[in-house]
Amino acid sequence: MRGLDECRAALFNGEVVNLSEGRSALHADARSPSPRDPALARERERVSRFAARFRRAELPGAAGRPLSRVVNIGIGGSDLGVRLLCSALADKGPPPVEFVSEMDGVELRGALNRTPPEETLFVVCSKSFGTVETLANAYSARHWLVSHLGEEAPARHFAGVSSNAGAMSGWGIAPEFQFGIPPGIGGRYSVWSAAALSAWLFLGRRRMGEFLSGGAGLDRHFLNAPAERSLPVLMALFALWNQSLLGCSAHLLLPYDTRLGLLPAYLQQLELESLGKSADAQGRPLSVDGVAAHLGACGSSAQHSIMQWAQQGARNVSADFIAVRDAAGAYPQMRAESLRQMMAQAEALARGLRAEAIASDPLAAHKALPGGRSSNVLLLETLDARHLGALIALYEHKVFAQAALLGVNPFDQWGVEHAKRLAANPVSQPPLAALLEA
Repeated sequence: MRGLDECRAALFNGEVVNLSEGRSALHADARSPSPRDPALARERERVSRFAARFRRAELPGAAGRPLSRVVNIGIGGSDLGVRLLCSALADKGPPPVEFVSEMDGVELRGALNRTPPEETLFVVCSKSFGTVETLANAYSARHWLVSHLGEEAPARHFAGVSSNAGAMSGWGIAPEFQFGIPPGIGGRYSVWSAAALSAWLFLGRRRMGEFLSGGAGLDRHFLNAPAERSLPVLMALFALWNQSLLGCSAHLLLPYDTRLGLLPAYLQQLELESLGKSADAQGRPLSVDGVAAHLGACGSSAQHSIMQWAQQGARNVSADFIAVRDAAGAYPQMRAESLRQMMAQAEALARGLRAEAIASDPLAAHKALPGGRSSNVLLLETLDARHLGALIALYEHKVFAQAALLGVNPFDQWGVEHAKRLAANPVSQPPLAALLEA
């Protein structure tokens, strides 16, 4: 099927699959029980031991008090994955982790207001350790810490995660607080690596091990299941049919579980940064339209916003409905009603409502629904670390299979890189004062 078997073998054998950058893609190896790359196993063990010390209150800050709070500073793949993990698996109240990604200062100010400096560990996560938004927040956080605890404090309160050890050292992060990401793990796939350090600090070795195991189990399914029974392959074929052949302008991501409220944002980056290409891996224009826009919200809220457009709008759309059978101690009758609502939405998308079926209604033309709009329904038995790992890996392999069908490279992002270069070149930008005065 358009070279999928060869592409999949190359991915799992550690061959170069990111052709434009000449790199392999190591995210599946990073979650393997026995990584092919020994450096991945060593770094996983370092992260695990560091997290264990943090959780045992064995990491004292500059004032002598144990570090017990975390502020994760990152953006994109250095933020979305670990934020999703901590949110989805926080079964005993909100996690002691704050997240800062935006560069407007508002998010950082709120995080600092909620954390005592004597007990706060800042995790600065940037693959290059040159991401503008991340370093702007990190420098501001460092200034705040120094103003409270003195010039020597950052060495005890800052950890770094990057593939650029020299930059971390130059920034003043102590070697034992530095953790590496291999160049072969892209940002949107980095939740399986040391980039998830903040989640390790919160969830611990056992649950993070279950998360990795869930992803590795889906890897085995993708490797071994025949195409007609492979969930990633089937989802990729559905996506190609809906988006490239039926012209769906958008695909909806609709989790019917509040714990998965951040999943749409995570999958938007995974899908759109990987598949948002207009040229194939050899640089030729695509012969089909490619990936649709992805929109998402928690399902019940979406029913009161975007679902009107999805059900009755003039543009064709498709959807993924994602739910969890186990109510996890919540109200089971409400969970059952939520699932009924979800299935009704899927049925209405598929069947529609013909105007002739309600011809006696004077508002028939306004109430008719076109139907014929496809959806997938994914039902997890429970939401734990293992199932969440499998769910994320499922979408990763779905994206990989869809990329093979489209012929695109899912591991580069040159559109993002070009915009970064423009932002770094003041000659190409209008003066800031003019923008503020406009």
